[in-house]
Amino acid sequence: MNKIIVGALVGGIILFGWQALSWTALGIHDDAFQYAPNQDTIIESLQKNLTVPGNYLIPMPAEGTSEEEKEAFRASREGKPWAIVTYHGYYKMDMLEPVLRGFLVAILCVLLLCFNIQQFQRIKMARVVLTALSYGLVSFLCISYNNHIWFSTPWTVIGGELADSLIGWGLCGMWLGLWYARK
Repeated sequence: MNKIIVGALVGGIILFGWQALSWTALGIHDDAFQYAPNQDTIIESLQKNLTVPGNYLIPMPAEGTSEEEKEAFRASREGKPWAIVTYHGYYKMDMLEPVLRGFLVAILCVLLLCFNIQQFQRIKMARVVLTALSYGLVSFLCISYNNHIWFSTPWTVIGGELADSLIGWGLCGMWLGLWYARK
C-alpha cells in the first residue's frame, strides 16, 4: 500500500507540476485564448442577454422547436458564424480553490494508474511508461480531441492539451517506473 500512496503523491506532484509549468512559465497554452479588441462591448452584450451562467451554443433553436423548424434553422445557418460561449456572472480571481482541486485530481488520476500498475505480473520501466502515456492519450482523445471533432475546438487549444497529456503523463510514468522497479 505504501508503494501506491507514495507513487500517487509524487506522481500527482509531477503531473500537476508539469501542468502548472505548461500554463505559466513555458507558455504552451498562450495561444489557447484569443484577445477580442471590443471585449468590453461583447461582455456588456452578454451581460444584457444572458441571465444564467453556463455554456451557450449561439445561435441555437429555442426550446420546443419542432424537428422541421430545427432543420430549417440549421439550413438557414449554413456557412454563417457561430460561437460557443462559457458565461460567468462575475469575475473572481481566487486561484487557491482551483489549484487545490486540480492537485487533488492529479493525485486521484495517478492513484488509479498505480492500482493498475500493481496488477502487472512483472513491472518493467517501459511497460509502466507506456501505460502512463496511454492514460494521457486516452484522456486527450476522449475529451480534447472529441471537442475538436464535435465543436471545432481549435488546435491552438488542444495542441497544448496534447502536450500536457503526453509530457505530463510521460514524466509521471518515468517516475512510477523507477519507483515500482525499486525492491
